[in-house]
Amino acid sequence: MAYYTSNTALAYDMQAAPAYAPEAPRRAPEVRERPRFDVYTGAGREANQLVSPVFTHVLKVFCVLAALVFVIGVARVGIATLTAAELNGNATVSNELTQARDQSGDLEVMRSVYGADARIRDLAEDTLGMVEPTDRITLDLASGAGAAGADAAAPTA
Repeated sequence: MAYYTSNTALAYDMQAAPAYAPEAPRRAPEVRERPRFDVYTGAGREANQLVSPVFTHVLKVFCVLAALVFVIGVARVGIATLTAAELNGNATVSNELTQARDQSGDLEVMRSVYGADARIRDLAEDTLGMVEPTDRITLDLASGAGAAGADAAAPTA
């Protein structure tokens, strides 16, 4: 089988001859010596194709560093969140303390106004119609505990 005009002839290191050459007689192509290839038997595609140990070490170090950066980032965000929550809580407590102090001051003022003896006396006399008593009873508890109740409760003028 002759492949004179195809690429196969070039692939086999042969010289292609033209398909029609009326003035030149046809001759057999020259066969050039091909380089020798040694064939080794093996498992082919099923062979254990190991990856370089250096590459796997670098890949592992990269994965560990990426995980470390991720963990540090998550911890940083968590600490920032907790700090913000604590600061908000402190601000809330500070506001509540300020309001409680203000309310305490208001209550002290109201207590001094409403608890004044002059105000109570004026309300009792004007609103309720009460008057100061004319007779007073004084109990003397130091004179004797065994004395009769009538002696101790005697009215004095």
